[in-house]
Amino acid sequence: MNPPHTIALDIGTRYARLATARRGAGPPLPVPLPGDVPGEGLPLSAAVRDRPAAERDRLVAALREAYGVYLARYGPPAGAVVVLSRRTARALAGPATDALAEAGCPRVRAIGTAHALLALVRHTAGEAADTGEYLVCDAGARAVDAARCTLSGPSVLLPATAEETGPSGLLGTALDAALLTAASLPDDEEGHRLLAAARKDDPDGRRLGLAVARAMSRPDPFDDTLVYSLGDGDITAGTVRTSLPPLIDAVRRALAEVAAPPDAMEQPPLLLAGGLARLEPLTRQLGERHRLVPLPADVDAGYAAAAGGALVAAGLADPCDRYPYAVRVTTHTRRAGRLHTEELELAAPGVLEPGGDTVFAARDGRPAEVLPEAAARRPLRIEAVGPGGRPVPLPDVALPTGTPDGLCRVGVRVGADGAADLVLRPVAQGPDAETRLPLGPLPVPPET
Repeated sequence: MNPPHTIALDIGTRYARLATARRGAGPPLPVPLPGDVPGEGLPLSAAVRDRPAAERDRLVAALREAYGVYLARYGPPAGAVVVLSRRTARALAGPATDALAEAGCPRVRAIGTAHALLALVRHTAGEAADTGEYLVCDAGARAVDAARCTLSGPSVLLPATAEETGPSGLLGTALDAALLTAASLPDDEEGHRLLAAARKDDPDGRRLGLAVARAMSRPDPFDDTLVYSLGDGDITAGTVRTSLPPLIDAVRRALAEVAAPPDAMEQPPLLLAGGLARLEPLTRQLGERHRLVPLPADVDAGYAAAAGGALVAAGLADPCDRYPYAVRVTTHTRRAGRLHTEELELAAPGVLEPGGDTVFAARDGRPAEVLPEAAARRPLRIEAVGPGGRPVPLPDVALPTGTPDGLCRVGVRVGADGAADLVLRPVAQGPDAETRLPLGPLPVPPET
């Protein structure tokens, strides 16, 4: 891999999937690594995979391990994107980006799975996919992560989200365990390598799909049809047929939760990805109820989120993860001896970008200047402005001792981890003397 190159990392339950993309080099591709399983990714070590720790610690350990393998093979990248599930994106974006930055990786940012998948589709479909609604469903080893997504200029809104899993608390993992048991194989790394190799021989899943379809219509005699040979063990269509209902039910429940309202004229198209999206019986049944959005040619469904992240890392696609709402602060002025308040817009909708530059307030097209009064001990009221002008307050901020006492520009910056700071930059001294007050993650109004 010739520099400069960028990568995306998508950490799963058993595998780390790394992908890269370059301008003019075709679709994003998996990054070949020593010891990886073709079609699945780099196996996480047992020490990381079975780590009895908080989710944060496991993710950090997995990122360090996968990045270390990459670094030893290719050297440092020019930048990286970490793809995180919607459930963990807000809490784990900071630890994830910090872990890679501490390992020496430059320009690290985190994006959600839905943003990565939509970036992949928009990159392929162009302007035709830049507006409207999509159902985005990532079906993987642990759970189904679904969202109804609205593309709105520089932002992707998530009006509805859902997560579902199987009876055991796992989804694809439970399916793989059932298949390995049927083949009299242990649920270990070697068993999973054999299963991955068998799936690789049926890349579009049509052979499995045909066998399972026949078994569904006539279990006797088609349940005994061989679909995979794993060493000395066999997996039949009947085993797959009886293992599928919990998985299909979980996906349907998640999609039902995020579906458009009953009065909608039609349901949005469905973008289905994740390792389980390779299962032809699943895609066929979902295709009977939904318009399926095809993934780009040569992009494996299991690698789709990593592929979208790779496009973002390479600057070839916009993740559209800018904050979709305005942010404003209440300021105070004295006129004729009386205190007056006004609302100053710090950032317009769709302007704040994770890891981007500070956005400063303006009045009448010119930079707004304020005079901080730390001695007044008056908390600053900051709020996001949701749909229809509905305010959503952030925690009040008090100016600390040592705040500049001269005229300042005031603005907001969002870090790569999604946490925001209120920024006060002295007009006379410039950026080296600015004060940053932590605001935490910006709130998402209930309507989104």
